[in-house]
Amino acid sequence: MEGEVKSMRAICALIGLSFVAAGCGATQTGPRLAGGDKLYEAVTTGNSQVVSVIDSSSHTADRRLPLGTPTTDWKHLYSIVSTSLIDTDPLTGATLATMSLGGTYHLPAATANGMPGGISLNGRWLVAESIETTTTHMLVIDTSTSKVRRKIDLAGSFEFDALSNDGDRLYLIQHLNGREYYVRLYDVVGGRLDENIVVDKSDGNQTMVGTRLSGVASPDGHVLFSMYVREHESPFVHALSLDGPFAFCLDLDGSGYAGSAAEMHWSLAITRDGSVLYAVNPATGVVAVINTGGNATPVVLRTAHFEKAASTGAKSFGANAAVVSPDGKTLVVGGPSGIIWIDTASLKVRSQGLTEWRVATVGLSPDGQNLYAVGDDGRIAEVSMATKTLVSKFDPSEGQPMTLMRVAAS
Repeated sequence: MEGEVKSMRAICALIGLSFVAAGCGATQTGPRLAGGDKLYEAVTTGNSQVVSVIDSSSHTADRRLPLGTPTTDWKHLYSIVSTSLIDTDPLTGATLATMSLGGTYHLPAATANGMPGGISLNGRWLVAESIETTTTHMLVIDTSTSKVRRKIDLAGSFEFDALSNDGDRLYLIQHLNGREYYVRLYDVVGGRLDENIVVDKSDGNQTMVGTRLSGVASPDGHVLFSMYVREHESPFVHALSLDGPFAFCLDLDGSGYAGSAAEMHWSLAITRDGSVLYAVNPATGVVAVINTGGNATPVVLRTAHFEKAASTGAKSFGANAAVVSPDGKTLVVGGPSGIIWIDTASLKVRSQGLTEWRVATVGLSPDGQNLYAVGDDGRIAEVSMATKTLVSKFDPSEGQPMTLMRVAAS
């Protein structure tokens, strides 16, 4: 199995859109739930990128935070400004701590459109990187003490891939040329690069090619699932074990993005218990059900095809546009022709909505009752998950959406 990492910015041209509630029920807006939600949306505005905290009741931004990588409990948001690491409280916007990095570093990109990553799932460890022409520099930072645990200097071109919860195993992408790469394991405790290549256990291959769109980690932090597309071959999900030097590549139905820009619209969504992962592409009409493994090997259990969305030449934003309902019975995915509801038992499309919107990203309220869909023009629609009716639509005018990072109760 082969795969590749390429730096890319999938920025789509904005188009004028109008709302149509076809497949969503009645065209009128439904009743709103009391209290509303806070939407943490990463946006690009002018020459800057920020996280806008938007109130779903007032339809305006309460505050703007620096774009960064959050802990899973959203008690900390880490960003780098100049040569300092900034720890921000997402709830208030207050600066909790500032740490000098002693040089120019940046947070690693976690998605194809440049969303920051670099943090372990438990939030204890953070990686900052600095990539030069022939050398790569990284800092492994203990966020609990604001101290550098390990300074790493490597000859060659490397990029961050993942970090184990104990902070002992750092996974890197080693670029071999403009197309191929290795996945490598760095021993943080010993301060050395493991001489062995992280191999695909399904076929033993070492060299990979592909473009990483996005990724989701298992809730226990043991596996990172990444969505990859390739220029001339089928897409795949890369399941990287964070407990050792091995991975599994799971091929999906599809073709290369060189022949079809629709291949850039893949998204991943995982159930709350982490037992099932869904890979879905509304632009090609494919959904795959993946057993995440547990004590077994991750495997594609089922694949289904449905009517694909209208043809589009635009590439995706590179961030996920799919969510699973809390009960695991419904998969919702956004794409170039709105949103679709897929029954996870039958893998059949049960409903469609916002059919004239190009949906860049989606998110669920904490109770799973309301779906928020963000169009690639920045407008937001709130839709009832139970009735699939439009609750409200509004334009906060915050900028070009990158991803909806979080939905929190007010």
